[in-house]
Amino acid sequence: MSFVGGGGGQDVHKFVEALQADFKTLSLETKKKYPQIKEACEEAISKLATAGSSQQNSVYYTVNQILYPLVQGCETKDLKIIKFCLGMMQRLITQQVVDQKGALYITNALWTLMEHNIEEVKVLQTVTLLLTTNTVVHGDTLAKALVLCFRLHYTKNPTIVNTAGATIRQLVSLVFERVYLEKDSVQPNTLQQQSNNVAGTGTTGQTPEADAQSDSQTFASDAFLLFQDLVQLVNAEQPYWLVGMTEMTRTFGLELLEAVLTNFSAVFHESNDFRLLLKERVCALVIKLFSPNVKHRQLPSNNQSGGGSASGGASVPLEKPYFPISMRLLRLVAILIQKYHTILVTECEIFLSLIIKFLDPDKPNWQRALALEVIHKLVTRSSLIAFFCQSYDLKNHATNIVHDMIAAMGSYVRYSLFNASAMMNGGQQNGGSVGSGSGGGGSASSSQSSGLSSLTSNNQCGFMFRGAYLPLVATFAPGLPKAVYLEMLDKLDAPHIPDSYGISVGHAILLDITRSIGGVIQRTPELHPSHNMAIISEEEHKPLCLQLINSSWSGLLSAFIPLVETSIDESTTDNILKAMQNYAALCGMLEQLQPRDAFIKAMCRSSFPPHYAMSIFANINQTDGDARCHQRNGSQDLSSQFINSCNAADIGDFRPQIVAVGTPLPSASLPHSVMQAPVMLTTKNLQCMRAILFLAHNNGGILGSSWHIVLQTLQHLVWILGLKPSTGGSLQAMPKPAVEANVGIQTAVMADLPVLSQMLSQLFESSQYLDDVALHHLIDALCKLSHEAMELAYANREPSLFAVAKLLETGLVNMSRIEVLWRPLTNHLLEVCQHRHIRMREWGVEAITYLVKSALQFKHKQPLKENMELQTMLLSPLSELSTVMHADVRQRQLDCVLQILNTAGEILSFGWPAIIEIIGAVNEHHGEPLIRTAFQCLQLVITDFLTVMPWRCLPLCISTAAKFGSQTQELNISLTAIGLMWNISDFFNQNQDKLMSTQLQDVAILPDFPGTVKMPQFDKLWMCLYAKLGELCVDLRPAVRKSAGQTLFSTISAHGSLLNSPTWQALVWQVLFPLLDNVRALSSSASNEKVDASGNILIHHSRNTAQKQWAETQVLTLSGVCRVFNTKRELLEMLGDFERAWSLILEFIQNAALSKNGEVSLAALKSLQEIMYHNSAERALKDPQMAQEQDNEIWTIAWNIWLNIGMESTKMSTTAPKQQTGATAVSSGNGSGDNQEDYYIPSQAFLTALIQIFPAIFQHIQVRFSSSDFDKFCTVLTNAVCIPVQSDAVPYIMSTVSDTPLIPLHDGILDCMELIQKEATKQNSEISQLIPAIFRQLLIFSKFACAPPTFQQNVEHKYAKSQGHYTNNASVEVVSMNYIPFGEKAITICVKLYQSTATEESVVNEQILHDIVKALRTPLAMKYKCLSSSTWKLAISSLISVLHTGLKVARAKPQHFASLWDDLADTLDKFLFPASVCTVEDRGLEEIVLDETIDCQVIELLRDEVLPHAHEMPHQFIMQIVVLLNKGSIHSASDTNICYESDWKLREIFAKTCFETLLQFSLLEDQTNTTNNNRLNANLLPATTTTGGTGAGGKDFAGRLAVTALLHRFQEVLKRFNDDERQSGKCPLPRFRLSEISFVLKAIATLVVSMKKAPASKVNKPAWDQLIGLYPYLVDCTTTTSPEVSRSLREALLQYTDLLQAPRLHGAPSLNANDNAIQSNGQE
Repeated sequence: MSFVGGGGGQDVHKFVEALQADFKTLSLETKKKYPQIKEACEEAISKLATAGSSQQNSVYYTVNQILYPLVQGCETKDLKIIKFCLGMMQRLITQQVVDQKGALYITNALWTLMEHNIEEVKVLQTVTLLLTTNTVVHGDTLAKALVLCFRLHYTKNPTIVNTAGATIRQLVSLVFERVYLEKDSVQPNTLQQQSNNVAGTGTTGQTPEADAQSDSQTFASDAFLLFQDLVQLVNAEQPYWLVGMTEMTRTFGLELLEAVLTNFSAVFHESNDFRLLLKERVCALVIKLFSPNVKHRQLPSNNQSGGGSASGGASVPLEKPYFPISMRLLRLVAILIQKYHTILVTECEIFLSLIIKFLDPDKPNWQRALALEVIHKLVTRSSLIAFFCQSYDLKNHATNIVHDMIAAMGSYVRYSLFNASAMMNGGQQNGGSVGSGSGGGGSASSSQSSGLSSLTSNNQCGFMFRGAYLPLVATFAPGLPKAVYLEMLDKLDAPHIPDSYGISVGHAILLDITRSIGGVIQRTPELHPSHNMAIISEEEHKPLCLQLINSSWSGLLSAFIPLVETSIDESTTDNILKAMQNYAALCGMLEQLQPRDAFIKAMCRSSFPPHYAMSIFANINQTDGDARCHQRNGSQDLSSQFINSCNAADIGDFRPQIVAVGTPLPSASLPHSVMQAPVMLTTKNLQCMRAILFLAHNNGGILGSSWHIVLQTLQHLVWILGLKPSTGGSLQAMPKPAVEANVGIQTAVMADLPVLSQMLSQLFESSQYLDDVALHHLIDALCKLSHEAMELAYANREPSLFAVAKLLETGLVNMSRIEVLWRPLTNHLLEVCQHRHIRMREWGVEAITYLVKSALQFKHKQPLKENMELQTMLLSPLSELSTVMHADVRQRQLDCVLQILNTAGEILSFGWPAIIEIIGAVNEHHGEPLIRTAFQCLQLVITDFLTVMPWRCLPLCISTAAKFGSQTQELNISLTAIGLMWNISDFFNQNQDKLMSTQLQDVAILPDFPGTVKMPQFDKLWMCLYAKLGELCVDLRPAVRKSAGQTLFSTISAHGSLLNSPTWQALVWQVLFPLLDNVRALSSSASNEKVDASGNILIHHSRNTAQKQWAETQVLTLSGVCRVFNTKRELLEMLGDFERAWSLILEFIQNAALSKNGEVSLAALKSLQEIMYHNSAERALKDPQMAQEQDNEIWTIAWNIWLNIGMESTKMSTTAPKQQTGATAVSSGNGSGDNQEDYYIPSQAFLTALIQIFPAIFQHIQVRFSSSDFDKFCTVLTNAVCIPVQSDAVPYIMSTVSDTPLIPLHDGILDCMELIQKEATKQNSEISQLIPAIFRQLLIFSKFACAPPTFQQNVEHKYAKSQGHYTNNASVEVVSMNYIPFGEKAITICVKLYQSTATEESVVNEQILHDIVKALRTPLAMKYKCLSSSTWKLAISSLISVLHTGLKVARAKPQHFASLWDDLADTLDKFLFPASVCTVEDRGLEEIVLDETIDCQVIELLRDEVLPHAHEMPHQFIMQIVVLLNKGSIHSASDTNICYESDWKLREIFAKTCFETLLQFSLLEDQTNTTNNNRLNANLLPATTTTGGTGAGGKDFAGRLAVTALLHRFQEVLKRFNDDERQSGKCPLPRFRLSEISFVLKAIATLVVSMKKAPASKVNKPAWDQLIGLYPYLVDCTTTTSPEVSRSLREALLQYTDLLQAPRLHGAPSLNANDNAIQSNGQE
């Protein structure tokens, strides 16, 4: 012990002086009454005086002596002295000069004072000072001091009681604090060893010199003994150490134990003895006291001051537990569990079980409240929860403390609610225990009803169940328990506990348990860690966490569900929901799927009205039911039972605020009744929705399969709130239609909707932070949800688009790792796109297209342009949309393509095939708008992107463009598509170098063109284009065909030179010829029904049937191919199979030329003409021999084709299909329509063209032109001429601007004839043998001048039917053609030809002259009946010309002309004496005079060419000529047809010429031939005897015959004239009769003159007789009154003068001889 004071001896000195002063004072006070004290004081003063002069130590040693007077003073009972003594004692103690002995003295003195109840407070102060100033007091002294305080604690004076209580508490703490001091000053090992050796008995006082060891020993044992006795005392047993205790209350004892255990846990943890004491004594005590029967025991002494304890040692059973003790016991238990759980494992298990039992409904309310407060203290520490779980729940044979505790809490919460509602509604089902300590049922219900009324006015917190309101009476900061009833240490009776206190604390406990479990699982460090926490290793952690979840989830859930259901304020609900969220997240982290799902489902249920939730989640619940069998209390069932009971919970007045009313989302599990009613959402429902959103947002990674429930819930809520998806997948509030009166959302919530929508979007935005697996879970759940929506949509209910919208949103926010989710996402969306409900499809395709567009524009790590795989992947869903049949989907797909092209076209390096395929996937049945959009895309591709497109896409582009060309929905698109193909060809042309240099690996995309070896790829590209255009040329629509044809041929002509020459072969054989073939086939099968002109478009009549429209196509293609043939002739000839191609093209031309369509046939001929004329000049510079052979072959083919065309087309053929224009319809005349056939009549233009082609061919084949060829050629010509002309050809015929009056056809035919004739008449011509045939053909033509061809069937021409058809049938419009110029020209040519070839052997042999005469006979015989007078004039002039030439030849070679003469005579006769009449009125006088001149020329021809050579010609012919002349000379006189006298002069000159010629021939001597005649006359008789002799004899005979005939005629005329004049009386005869008689009279005069001049041999006697016999008639005529007749008569009569003279005698004999000769001749 050292002196406490300032530095050095000075202080000691002062202290000693002070002491001395005090003692002096004391001695003065006690001098009278207490002398012994006075003496002792003086002794002390003297001792102090000696001590003061020596060392400080001496003071310490003298203390015990100087204490003596003070102790005595305390015994005096004199308060003044006692106070003074106590003060001095305190000063000594303070100065730390008291040793152990002194302490004992002081203690004893104090004890005395205590026993006498003097200055108790001062005594307590002194004890406190004595013990606290230093550690000298220990062992028994300490015990005595403590007992002293205890004794004072139980006095009557409350001040003293309280002071003593405080002192005891202070000193007990002090005793234990010393253990710490001791531990700090000693090495741990020794301390351990000593504390283990602490004895159970105290040691006697020790000297100050005692070593530290014994000291230390003392302190630990003091504490041990003290604690042990405290336990004894609480247990109502005698203390071992605290000797002298008279009484002790259990409550105070428990408080002291609690204080020690609370503050000095380290002591217990570190010392075995203490630990043992704790285990064996304290726990046993607690368990004993917990027993409901014995509450406390009292010591054998007078009554304790605590009112409720029983006296005596016997235990008195009580009905109720005693509140103060129970409360303190529970406090103690709480400390034991909190601080000593590691060393009291089993004991804690018991304690905890007991506490849990305290929650039972049959326990008093206060007991349950206390238990709750203890539990609350425990559960806020996560380390405790972990320890409980590890020590109990994880052990096989231990109680599942955590599980039971939480389950009990769940039951408690539910019970509280049920009980409250039961009391509220008057039925106290649970007997007295329900209301114990609560003031009875009545007061409860009254307090509640008042609570209800205030509920609406004040914004209060709490729970409401079936009308019972439980306000939240206690609120706690999270993790900070705040006990109320455990702190009521001054209460002796159980307090009144509010009904809702339990649920208030209970709900806080549940929240804290959840928080602690989270702390354990997440290893969150505690705020105030205690040193005795159990350390959990890593390997222990996982099983511990799993067990924790396992033990807690069902209980928590069973409590949280009713709490959420019944809480009425947002913050409470929010806290509970947060706990549920956190718990579900923990389960998810640990992959505890069942609890996770259960919690999430519970939150989801809370988002809906109960009945609605039941039906939604009905199907889900069944799946989880089996997994719940392990739960002990079926908490889940309780919770569902709770919800069921909530359904009927609307009895109370309180109704939660309904903030939204909506329609239920149709779903498979919803019963019809639920579907009908509107769904009403409360604020809480929305709050739960926010909680779910929050959970999903923050813990998306752990939701896994629960996503489905979460999303399903969100979907229902979104539906009920009427949020609809908008662009990008976010949901917006759409204004509801006013019609739905029962549907509405309050304004307050309207403001929240954007926030909810925002949260929803954020939820899916946060998916970008999920790992891949979690992301897949989310997508799977969305897909599953979407599937359900699709199923419902099949039932034609309005589908929920939530899932689709959110799939879209998820895709958009995860663009950076799009490859992870693209396939599952888009595969599902593609299914949605095929749905038959339009809204589903709409959004499915919206999602896909939006995703594709966004993905293409997203800046990927590897640029998209270089990433083939990604590009292909991104475009594949867009491509797959092509398989969807719905047009609306395809429309959106194509709109998307259009946008992609507009925005991302440059980066689509690898995606082009996909894009083009999508564009090309459009079908006929897709309708016009779709095709239009697709086509816009194609236009964009072809106009803007051909240059950036890979080579391999070009064939695709071509075929796609072709596809649009062939679609039939919209004509304009087809036409524009063909235009695009032209653009493509331009592109090929401009980029030829680039395209040629690029070699494509993947050859498969180019079509194969068989038959061409190693075609370059560039050529293949062109061939693709040509082939596709070729296909379009046979489209069903004329406009498309026309456009395609023009494009094809323009392209070939513009760019054909780029092709390799072998490719040309492929082009010709695989494109052009198949094209011609197809066109031919389709044309022939085309219908000739009239096309319905849709709308008001007018169709020209030349195009109003399919056949006519095909005709145009045929024209276009044929002329196009021929043009190619012409322009590329040199190239084609170099290829091997030119002949084959040539013959094929000509065959096509032939086929077309024989078409029944005038337009086609004409065009075919034009093409033929082009080919023929083009080919005439150039030849390839090959081997001349070979070239010649090839040439021959080619032209022979050409000639045959021409012939075929000519023969077929000019044959009047009948065809089955009815042609209406261009061909002439002719009915078969039998009146019935059944076998009505149509006649096809080729047009003039056609025939002309055909004929005009011939010269081109002829120049190549003239060498090989055989007579059979010529015959066929003539047949064609003849047929062509005979073809009737239709009325529509008239302009063609008329319009010819030419000097000749010939129509072009006739002109052409004759040109051909002249061409052949020219060739034939050349020197050494190889075809000279054709000349006779040429004549015949020309003569056939010449006949047409008089007889235009009629359509009678005849051998030579196979013409159609009889003329009658044409005359009877009105449907044929045939124009009568003017064949006259043609016939006349033929005659002219013929004459010219004859003049040049008359002497040719063939001409002579073939009797061509005879043919000519026969041909000319027709017009000559017809004469005035000829259609044109020019014809017979030409004919006669031609005959004259021909005879001039021909008669010479005939005289030279008579044997070849025998058959000629009869026909010639007949011809002349018919011409000179025509059957047809002619009048002046018809022709005019001048014409008639001219005609007569022509007749005279004929007579002159006879006079010059025939009669002089009579002896060289057949006798018969000469006879006929004479008869003819005879007839001519008097023809007029006998012609009764001439009816006007003015005509008298008409043929007078002619008759005169005839007469003169006849006379000259018959009578007059030809001076030049005198000798000849003499010779003839000399031989006359013998000559005449020969029968049929020719020569002069015959001539003479003819002459005589002629005279006789003349005279006979004259007689007739005269006789008739005389008779008529006699009969006519005064009336003069007609003028022509007078002319006639006048002519006869003149002729008689002439005849008489001639007869007189003629040699006698020529005139025989009968002639003279006849002449003389006329005389009487002449005399009769003298009576005429006509001066003209008179003049003629006079001349005639004058000539008779010579006959009246007597004949000269010398002439008589000769005359007679002559007469005899004549007579004899006559007799012959």
